[in-house]
Amino acid sequence: MARRKLREGQGLKKVLGVPALFSTAYGNVGSSIYYALGVVALWALGVTPLVFLLTGLLFCTTAWSYAEATAMVPEAGGSSSFARRAFNELVSFNAGWALMLDYIVTVAISAFFVPNYLAVFVPALKTQPYNAIGGIVTIVFLVGINVVGIKEAARLNIILALLDLGTQLLLMVLGVVLLLEPSVLIEQVDLGTVPTWSHLIYGISIGTIAYTGIETVSNMAEEAANPDRDVPRAINYVLVAVLAVYLGISMTALSAMPVKANVLPIDPSTGKTAPVEVVPKDASEPNGPFVFAGTPPPGNEGVDVFVPATQKSGVWLTDDLEPTGEVFIQGGQRYTEIHGSLLGSVYAEDPVVGIVRSLPVSLSWLRGILMPWVGILAATILLIATNAGLIGVSRLAYSLGQHRQVPPVLGRVHPKRMTPYVAIVVFGAVACVLLLLPGDTITLLADLYAFGAMISFTVAHISVVWLRFKEPGTRRPFRTPLNINVGGYSVPVLAVLGGLGTFTVWCVVVATHPMGRLIGLVWMGLGIAMYVVYRRAKGYSLTRTVEKVVVPATMQEDIDYHQILVPIVGSRISDEMMVLACQLATEKRSSIDALCVIEVPIHLPLDAPLTGERERGERVLKAAAVIASQFKVKLTPRIVTGRNTGRVILEEAAKRRSEVIILGTVRKRRIADRVFGDTVEYVLRHAPCEVLVNLVPRDYPMEGSGDEGEATDVVVAG
Repeated sequence: MARRKLREGQGLKKVLGVPALFSTAYGNVGSSIYYALGVVALWALGVTPLVFLLTGLLFCTTAWSYAEATAMVPEAGGSSSFARRAFNELVSFNAGWALMLDYIVTVAISAFFVPNYLAVFVPALKTQPYNAIGGIVTIVFLVGINVVGIKEAARLNIILALLDLGTQLLLMVLGVVLLLEPSVLIEQVDLGTVPTWSHLIYGISIGTIAYTGIETVSNMAEEAANPDRDVPRAINYVLVAVLAVYLGISMTALSAMPVKANVLPIDPSTGKTAPVEVVPKDASEPNGPFVFAGTPPPGNEGVDVFVPATQKSGVWLTDDLEPTGEVFIQGGQRYTEIHGSLLGSVYAEDPVVGIVRSLPVSLSWLRGILMPWVGILAATILLIATNAGLIGVSRLAYSLGQHRQVPPVLGRVHPKRMTPYVAIVVFGAVACVLLLLPGDTITLLADLYAFGAMISFTVAHISVVWLRFKEPGTRRPFRTPLNINVGGYSVPVLAVLGGLGTFTVWCVVVATHPMGRLIGLVWMGLGIAMYVVYRRAKGYSLTRTVEKVVVPATMQEDIDYHQILVPIVGSRISDEMMVLACQLATEKRSSIDALCVIEVPIHLPLDAPLTGERERGERVLKAAAVIASQFKVKLTPRIVTGRNTGRVILEEAAKRRSEVIILGTVRKRRIADRVFGDTVEYVLRHAPCEVLVNLVPRDYPMEGSGDEGEATDVVVAG
């Protein structure tokens, strides 16, 4: 039987249960720990666990809003779909376009950290420009894979997600037993100073990057076997796992790499700290930790370097930083105390590796095992997260194109590969460009994610609230916790608080993140301009929904014949059908069995020489082989003798596990219900697989590769 498979971009099979939804979502959300931990610790310092808790609570409200809306509107698109139902197309587009930015940032930042974790094998991969180049190579590779249409294995994703969760739990247990020191966690916090209030607020806004991937479950709703029940359950399980992992690992990391201070000179021309040369503490670890080169600034004797440092022209120098502590003068030079942690400096690009390197010396054997394991596992998980981002951005572009929110060219599907190749290539290229922008790549990407995500999340919260008023009677299989009755309507308190929270974070991003603000506003402005110009040009309303073109379910499947059987005799129709068979085999990369049957008369033995017939059969098969070679199709020729041609064809089809028999025949004089010849009639009645028949008129020319002019029943088709 031919293989039926759903064409990409069409309806999806509802086969995913809670384990598949949970593992896929956790594989995306949980992968954020590999980069969010360091970038948040850079700003929040010892309050990092509290930041993850606060953003985690915000994440809970967002996740529950997504659970309610997705169970109510089980279709891909996330907040864009919710806004379409609650408001109109313009609001829906803004949410979708902001979500597009999130997917692009997810692709960029996940790919950027792949080489940083592989630096456990090649240290140079952790330095600029090699980590950016490695990230671009990763994106280009996955763009090619997605355009070709090779799909990741769902079972592999589940296994990797479980291995990832298991590894994180192992690090948490080891950390609690060997590294966790509550007194150290408390002593390194001095709110208002370590960190400053501005840095804490900045850290909270940037901490939202820890929860990249919440849209995943929503976008998989169409594939859930029971979205009413399974989607909310999967989201709740992800909430518990993610919050536990983030709190546990962040406390472990800060116990192992606590916040300490360095004294740095101030450059009078800039008002920032002056760069000071540092060198690796251990020659075997060229990327740090560091100590000061030569005579350190006063107050740093015997102290490691805890502030960020960057390699410039082969020399490591501390970054120029805004003074956060008191400024004092010594020897005519102004100095200030800057607090930092190895977690947010040396290991900002690979924070989980930093935890492993901080294990006690007595466990060096375990460290030797975990270092390459974490490097490979993290790189693999981040690779899958990058791929998930590309899949998400292409699906979203396809969805926006179907609703006529963007020009259909962005959602165009490749005619052969059946993949949305334009969106994959275009937005993959945008992700590569983000990695080439000057400045701190990690902070920039975190800013952009927070900018886009907070718009999308805020719209999701508002949609949930508004739908409670707009459609109070609609069935809601899941409702967010904590609801109050106002004027006869059930108001979701957590969705209201969540919307206020995400909108506040977005305002902080706009106010305090200049590059994120600039690029984010330019992105949204270009998107809105494109939307307005396109909708006006097509005569569509800016707010009304354009009816979506739906392909009937019976036309959503591709049919693949991997093994084709073609009986041939060398007539004209035989030759034409062989060409068509090769065309079909070329498109689907199928194999062809070319069969020439010599029917032995009853008065002769089956092993009779029949020299003329065999020579003719070889000539016909040789011509078929020439055709197959031109199409670069694998062809297996075979001559078989038998008493009944139809029976021989069916025996060969069973023996070769053929998925389709391709026949051609000349229309016969109709006798009762018979239209075909005896052979074709026999094959059609008894075939063990599918049969394609090409029927031509009686006056169809017969001269072909076998140089025979007489009509025959069996010929090739395609």
